Formats: sequence, C-alpha cells, structure tokens
Amino acid sequence: MENTSASAYLQWLKDEFEESPFWKHMGISFDRLEPGDVIIKMPVKKEFLNSNSVMHGGALTSILDSIIGAAIRSKREVRVATISLTTQFIAPVKEGTLYASAALINSGNRIQFVESKAFNEKGLTVGSALGTFAILK
Repeated sequence: MENTSASAYLQWLKDEFEESPFWKHMGISFDRLEPGDVIIKMPVKKEFLNSNSVMHGGALTSILDSIIGAAIRSKREVRVATISLTTQFIAPVKEGTLYASAALINSGNRIQFVESKAFNEKGLTVGSALGTFAILK
C-alpha cells in the first residue's frame, strides 16, 4: 500500500470495526491504528461483571479476539475468521479501561498465528491469548 492508500484503508478499517454492532455493544474502539501496530480499548462496564464482581471471562476473551482481527487486517487487506483461541486469565478486572495489543507470529497465506494480551491502565497484563485465524480471500 502506498502512503495515501494506506491511510485511506486504515480509516476505512477503523470505521468498519468501530461501526460494527458487536464493537459498539462492547464499547471497543481504537487507541492506536498503524500497520501492524494496533491497540484497542474497552471500558469495564458493570454489565460485564460476573457473580464474583469481576469481569466475566467472555468479555475479556472478546477484546483478546477483537485485537487479533484488527491487527491482522491493519497489515493486509483481507478478511479473517477465528479458528481457535486459547485464553489465559491472569488477573481479575473490576473497573477502568482495558487495552489490548497483538503480535503476529507468522504471515501465512491461509492461516495466521497471533498472540494477544490485555492490560489495564497501569500496564498490568490481565489476560493473554494465542489465536489461529483463517485468512479469507
């Protein structure tokens, strides 16, 4: 992608994700969006808390999954689908804002492996995931 088309694509991608019904429902938005350098954020809503008054694992998994799709697509004009996501819950989350980042492990034509992590405002990692994603043409 040349610079102008790269920035137009990233703006389109930002709108595509942030206007999606799921991202709106979860309150997810971009904190940073550059090719291969993406951070998203999500508020900890009371609706996300479980009976232990901590964020439900499904809500944490949602941001870990979402960052992977955004990170892959920030570098390549493709669609993706989650094949597998293995999540580790590291620390409880009760309030604030969560952030997530991802590191692409490979750049396969059909399969992409990615690691993601979620962290709080203080930079403490609260969860991580290893994902396998299909690259859709």
